[in-house]
Amino acid sequence: MTQHNERTFDRRQVLKAGGVVIGSCTLGSTTGSATGPPAAAGASGGSNTTGSQLVNAEQTTDGAIVATDDDFVIAGQEIQINSQDFYDGGEGAYVIYNDGYSGEISHNEITVLDMATNPTFGIRVEDAEVDVVGNLIDGDDALAEQFLSVGFAAGASGKIESNTLNGGHRVGILAEGSGTDVAIRNNDVTGLGPKSDGWAENGIQISAGATAHVRNNTVADHWWNLDNFQSSGIILDQPGDGVHLQRNTVRDNDAGIALWGGNQHNVIHNTVTVTEADPGENGVSHYGCLVLETENSGLRQNTISSEDGDVGIVVYPTAENAKLIGNDISGFDEAIVDIGDETKLPNPFDPDA
Repeated sequence: MTQHNERTFDRRQVLKAGGVVIGSCTLGSTTGSATGPPAAAGASGGSNTTGSQLVNAEQTTDGAIVATDDDFVIAGQEIQINSQDFYDGGEGAYVIYNDGYSGEISHNEITVLDMATNPTFGIRVEDAEVDVVGNLIDGDDALAEQFLSVGFAAGASGKIESNTLNGGHRVGILAEGSGTDVAIRNNDVTGLGPKSDGWAENGIQISAGATAHVRNNTVADHWWNLDNFQSSGIILDQPGDGVHLQRNTVRDNDAGIALWGGNQHNVIHNTVTVTEADPGENGVSHYGCLVLETENSGLRQNTISSEDGDVGIVVYPTAENAKLIGNDISGFDEAIVDIGDETKLPNPFDPDA
């Protein structure tokens, strides 16, 4: 797995880099020993919820639940992670794993108390089409290791929909690798709020050549409270071209949306807000959107507001022909800092247009 959250935006240099400052905003008012998961359906000793299903899937001796054939169903399982070893995958430990088969992972509950393996994935999907729907994954506040709630990789496809993901200690939803293409919609992804130890967290991360359509998600409370690293609500970290981010609500994150690599992305009709008067400490900076190492990407008709933010949109020198059109930016010290190449500057946002 590509390691991502040591990506650093130099927060202290953005406003010193000689960029064009456009539109000053008025401050807005506006891990130990093992206890395994439940036994497979029909086995003794399990604690599965009523209506649980394991079709073409089995519980392994190391406590994971793994698909065994196509058209599998892993549903209604209740799993507690408390320092046990799970399926030993190529990128860490996997609690629920498709093992290359197509199927469904739905309405499971995973509670994370402690981990033996770093990193650990709650749900891992590789090289097949899988729907991950309606799951609840809850990480303990005190986790010191990397926990990733849902990860798609190695050419996986399908959808990640209507899941509730709390406290992922690195990434809530990760799509990575060339050929991976996933629809990510209607999820609630919540971080741990301002933190300064362990791992900086990202909410939704599209990386290493993957593509996605990210729509109607609520992503909140991913803050890194020091000035060395940066958490993001939604980050594109060297993805494939043409990622779509649409109608997401991105609230109280260190950086709301970060475009870092890939080209021709479309960021439209998202709401990025900072509702707290002072969400961070230690003099760190907080941004609505960041744009770097990308060509011909557009941020259009987004609403970006803050009670106490630094810059609404930052366009770095490595961004070429970024299109900032019709965005409504308020409450930041500076609306836009443009250090990019041939940036298309905004027109006033007209919600009736």
